[in-house]
Amino acid sequence: MKSLWFKKCYVQSILNGAKTDTIRKNSSRLPLIHDEFYLSVGPRKPFATAIIIKKNIIDMSQIDDDRKKQLQAIYPDYLEKFVCLTFKLKTTC
Repeated sequence: MKSLWFKKCYVQSILNGAKTDTIRKNSSRLPLIHDEFYLSVGPRKPFATAIIIKKNIIDMSQIDDDRKKQLQAIYPDYLEKFVCLTFKLKTTC
């Protein structure tokens, strides 16, 4: 099963349902709609599993300013489109 890594600061908001999406660089390694995947903090044991319920291709103009700053810090020279993955928590580990 594929895995997506999150920063530790997002774990609680994912577990309580406040955070239900993630924006990533487009990649063939990303889970597809209806795929189940692990959520983890780095290479540690997963803290949950989730299912992708929506996948949108977006560009920087569609991203709010706070998230845009975070993405630019992570991917400073990336000019391509991003993928917004919306997920539904399935189980906690």
